[in-house]
Amino acid sequence: MKKAQIIHNPTAGNAGHSKENIIELIEKEGFVTNYFTTDDENWESFSNNEMDVIFLAGGDGTIRKLASAMIESKMCESHIPIYLLPMGTANNIAKSIGIFKKLSAVPSKKEEEIQKFTCGKLKGIKAENFFLEGAGFGVFPELIRQMKEREKDDETSDEKLKRTLRVLLEIVKNFKAQKAKIKTDGLKIKGSFLLVELMNIKYIGPNLKFAPNADVEDDFLDLVLIPEAKRKAFVQYIESLINETSELRDIRNFIKILRVEKLEIKWKGSKLHVDDILVDDYDGKKIRMEMNSKTLEFFTNSPVYQEILKEKSGT
Repeated sequence: MKKAQIIHNPTAGNAGHSKENIIELIEKEGFVTNYFTTDDENWESFSNNEMDVIFLAGGDGTIRKLASAMIESKMCESHIPIYLLPMGTANNIAKSIGIFKKLSAVPSKKEEEIQKFTCGKLKGIKAENFFLEGAGFGVFPELIRQMKEREKDDETSDEKLKRTLRVLLEIVKNFKAQKAKIKTDGLKIKGSFLLVELMNIKYIGPNLKFAPNADVEDDFLDLVLIPEAKRKAFVQYIESLINETSELRDIRNFIKILRVEKLEIKWKGSKLHVDDILVDDYDGKKIRMEMNSKTLEFFTNSPVYQEILKEKSGT
């Protein structure tokens, strides 16, 4: 029997998932399990256990915690595949690699297909040196700050996504654009921006598909720019999402996207984000961003995985 290491964030999303339920689902499929919750003080010690696969039950933040632990312990070199059970609010990483909560949304692929996921690398920030989703400046660091200040425990994931859009709308209306200097692949870019993002995945924030062609397996990142002059179009886009109308949904109305291998940036503001982590003491010095050599591996399709997703989603 294969040995499965379970890593579980019991507070992810609306916390509608228990230790017992997750263990039961996985053991039902023939695995011998070992369980850790990210609330455990020494949960990173899971890396000392024998395992054939990892089951990760949580959201985007939990995936980052696991990636950090695997990079620190050099587990990435062991190529241990991860079964991702998306239980967070946005689940942007899962959506970007084609893993959805409902079985009917899982694309048909070859049995036991592995999706390689290359991390990004940062230089010039003391606290954070890698990213999975992306890193950037402007309205999203402010959104992270405000959402942390306005946490609610009694809302569903869908309700939180809607509330996040409403908060983002007010930020975009009032955010003071900041100047940026960017050097990337032989280009020099200057201007005042509402948003500068270097994205590794397709989605950001409340499921906004700002990098539709992002590929987590290649050696490129997507530089996403929203200049101050496009504020009105950006506002209209968010309003169309909140009101669930199809008008003004084309991101090309306000976004510029460049495929890049690496870049250097200076930003006038004091805040940036690295994945869902807010860095609020940025000193304005040059930051370098590029792809890393560290790679995670996710199962995106298998009979076992489909059965677990099926039972978990109630389909």
